[in-house]
Amino acid sequence: MRDKVVFLVFVGFSLVSVAEALQCRAVPGSLKQIDAGAGRVCGVDNADNLVSYQGNSWVSLAMKGKHVSVGPAGLWSVSLASLVFKWLRGRWIQVQPDRLVQVDAGGDVFVAGVNAAHSIYCLNGRPGLPHAGQSTAPWLQVPGRLKYYSCGPFGCWGVNSAGRIQVKLGIREQNCKGSDRWYPIQGSLSMVEVGTDGSVYGVNRNGVVFNRVGVNACNPFGRQWKPLKGVCLSQHVSYDNDVLWVVCKNGSIQTCKV
Repeated sequence: MRDKVVFLVFVGFSLVSVAEALQCRAVPGSLKQIDAGAGRVCGVDNADNLVSYQGNSWVSLAMKGKHVSVGPAGLWSVSLASLVFKWLRGRWIQVQPDRLVQVDAGGDVFVAGVNAAHSIYCLNGRPGLPHAGQSTAPWLQVPGRLKYYSCGPFGCWGVNSAGRIQVKLGIREQNCKGSDRWYPIQGSLSMVEVGTDGSVYGVNRNGVVFNRVGVNACNPFGRQWKPLKGVCLSQHVSYDNDVLWVVCKNGSIQTCKV
């Protein structure tokens, strides 16, 4: 077992591969942040409105915020005051007590996120699903410091304030904190997103979009970073159902078939 772990960590430090060109098209509208998961796409527009993509247009979600995420754990958001909300039965329900700046609903029916001090929190699966207006929720603090955190079926990926990339394994529905160990991954990113199927995409400080090649249940670290050509210089990306959703540096939106 130890030999296998060593091999996986070594693979995590492999070199960047040749760039791949994608066919991308423009999507109407302008956003600051986007998230795709469980067949839905949501975002935050330039006026801080939370919106959902329906048909060929963006529809208001009747709230202003700084971050929104949709996935197996449902639809979650962070308000302008950093309060956490879950969309339940057609309205937003505040989930206390913690304040976050980024939230992720892409894990195995659990929720995770980070606050302004880069502390990491998560909410185990079953307690996180209903939240029918309870005054408090059992948030758990995850050891470490990150500015961005995203989870999928094979593990959670994060980026710290220096752009360093880290992975945490052992994440499950009733163990959202996972193992105590962080695994470093070669490279530097400003944000990273894990898709519902485990695919990993990120953006570096120059706006170049990367895909982590070879991520699966047997190798949750993947093999290498692949820069993607044909994509605009970006500030945010998200992936779901073979489509990469991209927010360009100027706020315009692209979809790219993967």
